[in-house]
Amino acid sequence: MKNLISISFLILLASCASMEAVWDGGKNIVTGTVDAVVGGTSTIVSAVATDVVDVTAFVIDTTAGVVESGAEYVDEQTDELQDEESPKEE
Repeated sequence: MKNLISISFLILLASCASMEAVWDGGKNIVTGTVDAVVGGTSTIVSAVATDVVDVTAFVIDTTAGVVESGAEYVDEQTDELQDEESPKEE
């Protein structure tokens, strides 16, 4: 009977160590997966934000250039009209 109790205790001890190893392994897999997902998501969000900022800056620069060109054209046209209306002194 003593031998049976001793063997049972050793088996229980060995299975607890195995269960602990399985638990630690599972925990490492889950935490590694969560870290990878969070890191990947962070990288994607940063890239999208950078692209949005770049596109927005491009649109603003383009719009500003169009407005500036339009303003220069209108200024030239009004200058021509003013020159036509007032005779030049010679």
